[in-house]
Amino acid sequence: MASSGVEADAAKMKPLNFPLDLSKVPADMAEVMQQIKQLAESMLFHWSEFPIVLPPSVTEILNDKDRQNQIFKDLFKAPVFDELEEVGTTPDGQLKNLSKKQLDDIWDNGEFDVDSVNFPGQVHKWRLTQLLQKGSQRAHNTMLDDAAISLRLMIITARNRFNSHFFSLTKSARELGRGLWLIFDILIGMPSTSPGDLQSKIQDEHMKHLVAELDIKPKYKSTLDKFCTYVKTMCEKLQSKNYQTAALRPPPVPYIYQTPGGQEIDLRLFNKDLINNCLPILSSILERGARGWHVQYRQKMMRDLQGQGLSNEEISQKINDAIMKEYLDRVFSGISTNTELENLQPGIGLLLVSQAKSVIAMKKAVSNVKDKLTIHKQRLKDHLEKTYPVKSRIVAWVNEQIARFEDDFIVQNLWSAHEEAIALCERQDLNQTAYFLKRDLNFIKEREAVLVKELGKVRIPNKRYTFSTRIWMPKNYIVTKVEGTKQTVIPTKIVQMEPMRGRMPPNITYSLERYRGRMTSSRYPFWRWWNYLQRTWAWSWNSLFFLGVVVPWCSPVSIRALLWIKPFIPDLELSQIDGTLYPKSSSKTRTFISTLRALWLHVLNSRRKFEETPDRGFLGKSLTRHLNRIWNYFFKGALGSFFLTLTYPLMCVGGSALSLIAALLVPVWVPIATLLFHLTGILIFDFDSPADNNKFSILFEALIYRILIMGLAQPIVALITGSLLCPLAALGISVFALAKRLGRGFWDTMMYFLVIRSRGRVPVSDGFVARRIAGPGLAANYFFQIKPEQALAALESKMELDELEVWRKNLEKKIEIPTEKYKKFVNQCFGPFSAGLVSDGVYSRLLKETQSLQKDLMVKVNEREARLNTGLMSNNSDKIKLPERELKITILQGAKMLEKFYTERVFPLINMTEEEFWEMKMLEFRDWRGLASKKFSEIFSKAFLIPLDGTDNLFRLEVKHLNLSRYTRMLASGNYRDDLDLVTEVHSPNALPFGKWDVVARAPSLDQNYFDPNKVIIYTTRYQTSRSRSKPWKPRRRSVTFDQLQIPLPLPHPGVIALSIYNREHEHSPNNLEDAYCQRILRATKDTPYVDLGESMTEEEMELEASTPENGAEEDPNFLHIAQQERTFSEEDMARLTDDNVKELKSVRIVYPPSHFS
Repeated sequence: MASSGVEADAAKMKPLNFPLDLSKVPADMAEVMQQIKQLAESMLFHWSEFPIVLPPSVTEILNDKDRQNQIFKDLFKAPVFDELEEVGTTPDGQLKNLSKKQLDDIWDNGEFDVDSVNFPGQVHKWRLTQLLQKGSQRAHNTMLDDAAISLRLMIITARNRFNSHFFSLTKSARELGRGLWLIFDILIGMPSTSPGDLQSKIQDEHMKHLVAELDIKPKYKSTLDKFCTYVKTMCEKLQSKNYQTAALRPPPVPYIYQTPGGQEIDLRLFNKDLINNCLPILSSILERGARGWHVQYRQKMMRDLQGQGLSNEEISQKINDAIMKEYLDRVFSGISTNTELENLQPGIGLLLVSQAKSVIAMKKAVSNVKDKLTIHKQRLKDHLEKTYPVKSRIVAWVNEQIARFEDDFIVQNLWSAHEEAIALCERQDLNQTAYFLKRDLNFIKEREAVLVKELGKVRIPNKRYTFSTRIWMPKNYIVTKVEGTKQTVIPTKIVQMEPMRGRMPPNITYSLERYRGRMTSSRYPFWRWWNYLQRTWAWSWNSLFFLGVVVPWCSPVSIRALLWIKPFIPDLELSQIDGTLYPKSSSKTRTFISTLRALWLHVLNSRRKFEETPDRGFLGKSLTRHLNRIWNYFFKGALGSFFLTLTYPLMCVGGSALSLIAALLVPVWVPIATLLFHLTGILIFDFDSPADNNKFSILFEALIYRILIMGLAQPIVALITGSLLCPLAALGISVFALAKRLGRGFWDTMMYFLVIRSRGRVPVSDGFVARRIAGPGLAANYFFQIKPEQALAALESKMELDELEVWRKNLEKKIEIPTEKYKKFVNQCFGPFSAGLVSDGVYSRLLKETQSLQKDLMVKVNEREARLNTGLMSNNSDKIKLPERELKITILQGAKMLEKFYTERVFPLINMTEEEFWEMKMLEFRDWRGLASKKFSEIFSKAFLIPLDGTDNLFRLEVKHLNLSRYTRMLASGNYRDDLDLVTEVHSPNALPFGKWDVVARAPSLDQNYFDPNKVIIYTTRYQTSRSRSKPWKPRRRSVTFDQLQIPLPLPHPGVIALSIYNREHEHSPNNLEDAYCQRILRATKDTPYVDLGESMTEEEMELEASTPENGAEEDPNFLHIAQQERTFSEEDMARLTDDNVKELKSVRIVYPPSHFS
């Protein structure tokens, strides 16, 4: 703190000076500017002197003896591993001969070891080239691999050529059948149907089954009747145009039901208003429950479990489970006793706790089944490797065994998740959830398979076709009057004048149909021929109308246009005023006579315009008048009339005659054109294809690909491959493997006795014959052992760097004070006038001074950081360790150093309390040993806290040019004999993979969705959609769905339950749940604020307001089945509705009962 105090005293402020030239400024403005100048100079300043003195460092405060060679970059120097010359030669410089053990190793594995000299316990491993020696064990493994390849050809490849999904006899039979089916489909049209959205249908029945037994409690019977009667009445009234859905105010819905056994079912959490009011309170409770205790609890658990011989993974699991259990106990206790929740709704806290416990229990049950499957699969793999040493090398065979095991596991554990969840819920007295889980299990066991079979029989065509024919006579056009959701066909009236435009009738529109449609589908055989007949009839009828009526009678080249004197209007338009048909002005067609009249009128108008124009031209009208007369009367009038008289009758007579001839020949050419269209579909692109597969050249696909290649050529090739080629290849590989093994054994024996045994020596460098494959410096899993003094020196460097960082940030803020005050002054004074800073003048000089100080600060900080750099490289830091006793001593001494240093030099600088500092570090208050462990983990790695043991491959990092005597005196002065057992931060090495040692303890948390039954947490998809495969020859691996437990269970909304109970009791006059208005009322019910069943709404509040022309009722044709709407009841589901639905939901007027405001 000395440096900080010196800086605070030495830094001097000087007011800023703002020179102003007021000579060209008005007097009143100059006075204001002078006042602003005085105010600015009194408030703003800059640093006239700002000395930067770094905090004292260990590199400066040591005495001369200790400061000597105090260079941290030399603290960690990796050893040199090049000792091959030393280990491979004798004292007299000759290469060493191989020992008996080394010769035996060469015979077995083609490798031998040489003991290290500089690194006791380490060896250099050499491998000979296979041209010289491979080794009996390696040769045997190679023979087993070859045998596995040979066996795979017989039991996998050859077998799959007879029966598999790819390139096999069974595949050929399927493709041949598919090709013949396509041929019949091309010729006549084979049925193409599907069961539709089977999953949604099953889900609807599933939801109904869950609540099928529920009944209303007697005291809520009147409320249920009132709600259901309201729904029935409103559905009938809303058919009228005088009512609108935006004014819906349904009465309260009962949320309490009972089972046949009398068990109460409380569904209040399905009310969106109630659960939304609970969520902010729950968020506060969840946040408070996780604050201020789990760090200490984790440390206590680690101390309790560390001496029990558990692996770090097991310790992590136990700690996390214990923390989560304690957290849930605290949270559930807080929710159950929370007065805000109790005031919001009595008993809602216990209901929320039950909901969360239910979700946790179901998730735990699903997780247990998944873990069970994973464990058994690993056991199966281990068993296969042990029992079948050759077959287990065949990946495809192992995958087949795992797939069979998964199938058996699914059959045996299909309902395990349900059964375990039921048991967990019953143990925790979650009777309501247990009841619905039993209903869910009953549906899956007894009803789902039957429903899948029965609903699968209901087939719908994959495609429907519509063929439209023109209505010839306008009096037969179909005019439809639309009033809200009501559509009425009215008589067709034709008038000669357009109706007077007036006020449009409210909520009434008219539509006109000029075509009659006939529909076909791909449901039954011969649909292609039926399409051909329908298309031929429609095209013939429309062609007759166009060629026999439109062209010769209504077109500009028709007989009517030739003979009529006045223009005619052949088309009619629908009036939105009264629904009548009147002539369409845009279809006005000129006749021959009217065209001639228009031509000469144009000539007369052109002459009159010329004569009316003043004579101001270059030549004068006396000359140009004659030219204008010639141009208009001769070229335009005479020649135009001549050509029109010559060509127009010919076009009308010729066009009408050709059109009538084509119309008479329609029965001849239209069937041919339709047939050509169908042939084009067969040969090029199938326009009528009901499937989503290939539509291009389906005849080529059926004959060439399906029948010829896949149906006829594939079985021949597959049969030859499976019965001849694969056995011959397997035999060849087996013979080759045996010959190779015998040849390798003979060669290795010969080379061993003739060359290696007599002439083999220890090499000192890699070469063609022998190559070093392991040893000091080559292996990745080795460690460097350092001294405690080195670790303490690195810790002291780290402490100073931490202090330097905090000090730098504080000083930077102080340097920036003048500029920040300047910005604040300008914003406050001139911000209301939309004025801002400019980077010139006084502010520019202030910025330059600030940047100069910041640059000086960074230069000095970088110099200090360079002196404190330990030179530790990232590739070596995770390999540095200490023995257990020395590690504990280092942590204890490091804790003392941290306590003294942080208390005196760091805590006074940081902008937080000491309690906040320890909370941020996730440590107990003043846990200096824990902080020391964290610092050592940051300096080196987390593996530093695992001490070295006798089995570790280690090398020593010696310090040769650094004086560590000060740290040696620290260690010598401390008596740590009685404190070593208190150090619990040291982790025990265990059988985990290298580097996977850390104990992970997560902060507890709980998702708010656990309390909301409307939010889907786990959704089980039972029916998978086929996807394209990048490798079609690989076996089809389906995803394993071992349970069908959706979390939470898909219960319908209480409004749906109420209507279901009402329909059950009123079978003669039930409510139609699939009606569009019934669904709208139910959606409005879900958004209605929660009301106690003791409260009631007046009859007036439950009525609907009369509609107005601006706000009428419109039909919404895009609606979902009510069970689909109620599947999750989440905001995400509502987002999938149409825009009209969303707008309508937003316009629902909410009427709060008086008790809501109490």
